[in-house]
Amino acid sequence: MVREEQLIARLVRQSQQEKRIAVQLMQIRQQKEVLRQNRILRQRQYEEQRLTDFHQALDREAALLQQDRVEHQEEIRKERELHAHLAAERTQSKHQKHFNICSEILKHIVDLATKSGEYHLLTANAIPLKMMREWKELYFIGKPLYKVSELELGAEPAEPSPEQAIELEKLNILNQQDYDEYTNMMGEWTWPEEGESRAPPTDNDILGHVVARLQNIVNPPCLNDPSPQFPNFSLRACVLGKVCSGKSTCLTRISEVHGIHILSADTLIQEALAAHQAGEQVPNDHSPELETSAESCGSDPQEAEQGEEESSTAADSGPVSKDLPKKESKTKAQHGAAVEKALRRGGAIPDELLIDIFIHAVRQVPEGRGWVLDGFPANVSQARLLEKSLSGADPDQADRKRRNKKPNLVEDRNAPKAPPPPLPALHLAMLLEVSDEQVLDRAIHRSPEQVREENANKSDDALPKTQEQTLPPEQTQSAPPAGDHTHIQHRIAAFQDTWSKLEKWFGEKQKILVKVSAEVNEDALFRSVETVLFNTMTAAQKGDEAAESSVKVTDDSASLTVPQPTASESGVRSHSPKEGAAGHSRRTSISIVSAGEAPSPTPGSTGWVYVDEPLPQEIAEYLVPYWDSVCSSYVSNVKAVMQNLRSERNLIIHHLYNIREDFKQYLQRPDLKQEFVSVWQRDYNSIPDDMRQDEETKAELHHRLDELRERLWDICDKRREEAMEERAGVIGDGWLEDHTALLINHYSTLMQVEVDRFQDTLRVLRDYYTGMYRRVLPEAPQDFTCIPLLDITNNNGSQTDRTKSPSGSGPSERLTKSAGKKNAEPEVKKTKVVPLIERRSPSTDPPRLLQDIHQTALTAITNMASVEVQQVEMEVNQEVQQQQMEREKALSQASATHSAKKKSAKKKGPSSPTQEPTPPPLIEESPEEVQGRAVRSRIRQEYSRALQHEEGAARQRLELVKLHALSVVHSVQHRAEQTHTDMQEWLDQRFTSEMDSIQQLSEVVQHHIENSLKIPHQLVLDCTDFFIDGETRVLPTTPTPPRPPPLERTNHSTLSILQLHGLRAQLHKIAPTGQVSSTELCQVLQELTSLTMGSDALPEAWMNLTDSQVQELVCVLSQDREVVDWRQFLLSAAQPWPLPSQNQLLRTLARFREEDTAASGVLTLEQYRQVELWFSSQTDVPVPEDPTEPLPYDRLANLKEFFFALFADSASSPAVLDYLTMLLYFCCHPDPAQGFTRALSIVTQHKHQYRHPSPLLQSLPYMDGAEECEAEEEVESVHKDDGVTVEEIFRVLSHGGKRVTSHHRIESNSREELQQDLVKVFKELGFDAGEKIPFSMLSQHPFLQDVLEGSSQYLLADIQRVLHVPKSDGEPSSFTTS
Repeated sequence: MVREEQLIARLVRQSQQEKRIAVQLMQIRQQKEVLRQNRILRQRQYEEQRLTDFHQALDREAALLQQDRVEHQEEIRKERELHAHLAAERTQSKHQKHFNICSEILKHIVDLATKSGEYHLLTANAIPLKMMREWKELYFIGKPLYKVSELELGAEPAEPSPEQAIELEKLNILNQQDYDEYTNMMGEWTWPEEGESRAPPTDNDILGHVVARLQNIVNPPCLNDPSPQFPNFSLRACVLGKVCSGKSTCLTRISEVHGIHILSADTLIQEALAAHQAGEQVPNDHSPELETSAESCGSDPQEAEQGEEESSTAADSGPVSKDLPKKESKTKAQHGAAVEKALRRGGAIPDELLIDIFIHAVRQVPEGRGWVLDGFPANVSQARLLEKSLSGADPDQADRKRRNKKPNLVEDRNAPKAPPPPLPALHLAMLLEVSDEQVLDRAIHRSPEQVREENANKSDDALPKTQEQTLPPEQTQSAPPAGDHTHIQHRIAAFQDTWSKLEKWFGEKQKILVKVSAEVNEDALFRSVETVLFNTMTAAQKGDEAAESSVKVTDDSASLTVPQPTASESGVRSHSPKEGAAGHSRRTSISIVSAGEAPSPTPGSTGWVYVDEPLPQEIAEYLVPYWDSVCSSYVSNVKAVMQNLRSERNLIIHHLYNIREDFKQYLQRPDLKQEFVSVWQRDYNSIPDDMRQDEETKAELHHRLDELRERLWDICDKRREEAMEERAGVIGDGWLEDHTALLINHYSTLMQVEVDRFQDTLRVLRDYYTGMYRRVLPEAPQDFTCIPLLDITNNNGSQTDRTKSPSGSGPSERLTKSAGKKNAEPEVKKTKVVPLIERRSPSTDPPRLLQDIHQTALTAITNMASVEVQQVEMEVNQEVQQQQMEREKALSQASATHSAKKKSAKKKGPSSPTQEPTPPPLIEESPEEVQGRAVRSRIRQEYSRALQHEEGAARQRLELVKLHALSVVHSVQHRAEQTHTDMQEWLDQRFTSEMDSIQQLSEVVQHHIENSLKIPHQLVLDCTDFFIDGETRVLPTTPTPPRPPPLERTNHSTLSILQLHGLRAQLHKIAPTGQVSSTELCQVLQELTSLTMGSDALPEAWMNLTDSQVQELVCVLSQDREVVDWRQFLLSAAQPWPLPSQNQLLRTLARFREEDTAASGVLTLEQYRQVELWFSSQTDVPVPEDPTEPLPYDRLANLKEFFFALFADSASSPAVLDYLTMLLYFCCHPDPAQGFTRALSIVTQHKHQYRHPSPLLQSLPYMDGAEECEAEEEVESVHKDDGVTVEEIFRVLSHGGKRVTSHHRIESNSREELQQDLVKVFKELGFDAGEKIPFSMLSQHPFLQDVLEGSSQYLLADIQRVLHVPKSDGEPSSFTTS
């Protein structure tokens, strides 16, 4: 029970406890739900807060983005405004530059035109070629033609102003042009056309060799520095372009694809700085070396480059060293130290240092690979330094040599030629072309992500801020820093400023520039650049293979050639005792070979071996500067003479113009004629009117008028005398004679310069050749040859002294007699007074004076040359005498020795049998003496040849100077005479005009006197003019203008007389004999009817002919034959003209025979004009009343003149006409049988009649005018029929060549066969060949009928039928004139 109770109590307690736990659980569950709800609420609140924050962030980002967008747009606007401003500035500067250039060119054009007009005004002549060449030279160079400053003649200012500097430069240009023309004998200094044309004297090869050897002795040629050695690269190129043009992007891709090394300035500078910063951590014992190397690299890049070359050479020659990376890093560290030092000073990196960095990088490129420079070089100075560092050649060396070249009068043809210019160090220079707007768009329109990415990529390896700011823009041509657009415009402007010079360097000078358009996408740009690089690599590989093959061939040929010492080297080595024998044997062999040759070469020729014996150094050291002074003085003196000649030319032109103008002004000076006229008119008008009708008053007035006229004429005569005196004073003032003498003196000075050159050259050659075999030079003569000048001073004045030019004193007199002394003091220069010639001697004229001066110069040169020749002959004679004396001395010694031996032999024993006398011993000469004599002989040959060449050249130049002087003096005298003649003409015209004006005044006054009138208007005599009331000028009556020549008016099918003459001239040129082939005539007519030949050669109807019509016309004329008588053609083409009858032809023949008194059968043109043809050529033409209207054209008269030109023989002088042949041509008829009958009548001088046997032929219509001729012949015919002979018929048939055909028989092949046929016909009719047979009987024979019908030479062709020209009713039947 208890147990149960306990159990129940325990259960009760447990249930209560469970209740409490359940309650607690419920509370906890409720709390959890509350917490969960709270957490959900808090999460909802957090989500709402986050969403709110997100939206707020989005709003802020949108606001910031909008602000960035606005700022970006503003930045773009500012960039575009800056770009537009800079572009406008560049455009304005370019426009201003072009404007200035065009303005200068326009000024020069205006100056040239003004100069031309001024010369025409001064001389009224054409501009000489010499003056035009001077103006063109100044015009092309861009120098002003007019003087901008005055310079004193012969005095150059110490510090010239800019204007004076321009004038000095102009003088130098013109002087050099004149000097070149003078030395080359061209332009104004060519040989006259009427004289013998000669070429300029050739260079003296011997003198050129002498000068070249002297210069080589004094200044030995130095060897050029060896070019730097680089591995063989497959590509050496550079890519240039503006910023943001795509260089780096494209080249990076090229490097990744093809393995080409890209060398960029930024990358190399960063590597150098990194190497320098890494080098600072090295222990202290290495730091001084690095600092020293850095300083040396920064101060003297050339030494650093030399060190690099040495290291690279050592690396290439030996095995690969383990310390090579250390050396490379050491060099980079040195470069980095120099870069940092330059940047810390705030300056740009020097170009030399950049070149060293690039050269070091190039040396690291493996052999066989290629490299490309990215954006380098940036200016032309860097390009020049790069070229010099890669190739070892100085690009400015040729220009410096040309500027520093000294004048030299001779050239050595055997001197080694200058090597050709080296090839460019780079294979290619590529420009990526892109516009400024494209660059600006690329720099601006980059996304912010690209900006952040580029900044992140460059944050690790970018330069320090201080260093980055100090880099110049031209050294950082890659893409600009991300987000930095401030320097783009300036970098674009900097590129444009430097590119023009770079384009000239790579494009014009090196010719390696290739332009590629970069305004495409990256892939297209990559393909274009890849193609250009591949083509360049292929071309470079071919060029390298060709160079290697040529070098190999050269090496092989050089290995086959054994170098022989030159003559000069052997001569120098001959002083050594060891080498003396070798030199002696070589010279002996040369002399033996030269002596054995046949023929021996001439000194100075190609096969001649020059004598180069040892020459003392002192002589060479003196002769070289002396020759330089000779050349410089010759050039300067010639230029001075040319300048003086130009000054005298301009002075004479202006003087002649001034005296003409002054004389014109003198002629126009006022006179007193008007005062006398005014007084006379006042007195005349004061006479009362009632007295003017009286005859005595009129007589008195006429008498007064005569007195006034006489007084006015006296004034004119007096003024004429004064003008004559003024003209005589101008002619006799002596100005022209003085300046003519000055011209002669200038040419004398030029001759003196040539004589000085010959004398100085002679002394140089003499001392050179004498110094090779003598230790002591001979004394030179102390006198100098001087050409006399004309005395242009007054008689009381002192004569001017002329000193020798600085090159006048010879080298021998200023050199110490001993060649061993080095310190030779020059002697005092000698001066000589030049003799003066009397200028105004009446017996001498300028040409004679010039001839005398020229002869003096020639005599001086001849004397100097003869003296030298005599000196050479004297030396030869002395050597011969000396050899003879030595030979005689040796013979005497040998004879004395022989006699002494005989005496000693007699004393010793009995006399031996008589022995024959032994011959004298031969004197053996030493090889040195033989060689010395041969050398001296060759020296004399060379010296004589050089002297002869110089003498001929000097003579030629002196002859040219004389001819030019004569031409100039003659031109000056001619112009002066023309000026004096013009003055005389002006004076005569002035006097005549004044007399005419006085006569006009007299006529006016006489008219008023005769009409008893006063003179209401004022009469004015103003110089040569006569005015009424001071305004109305009285002019002489103008003559009637001549009537214009008559003009021929023809219809559209008739040829004019002018066209006939032109056609005759053309046909006569083609076939002078008169027979032209049908083909040629057809071609001529086709050419004339073509449009290209013009429309005035033939009338309109002829111009419209087709080719078939032309061929038809030729067939009508030729009658199926190969040749055509073009005279007969022109006779038919000249229609219409009156067709003569048989009686008219016979009467015309009779008139011709009456005029031909000599019975020669020909008439001249004058005789022909006296004979009247069957038509009258002197018709009465009506004269038009209008004088400006031409007279009517008389076609018949002109036809008569044309007939003479058509049939006359122009080969004879004067031209003559065979009138019988002419009349035979006019016997032509539309019926050839009638034409033959008319011709037979002309030959027999009797009338003959021919009737056609067939009525069909009798009924054929004839041409216009033929019926009238036949009717006239029938009326005038006579019944008597005189016979004809064989010869007369044969004469008719032979006219115009053998053109007779038969319808039934073949044409006779020869004249003999035709004559035999005629004799046979006569025999058939019962007559002998010599008898006459009636023509009526003979014409009935069938053979003769065939001959008559086939006589085409007497057929008058109807050309109008071929032309298809219808005849109008009103047109005349025979001819028309207008």
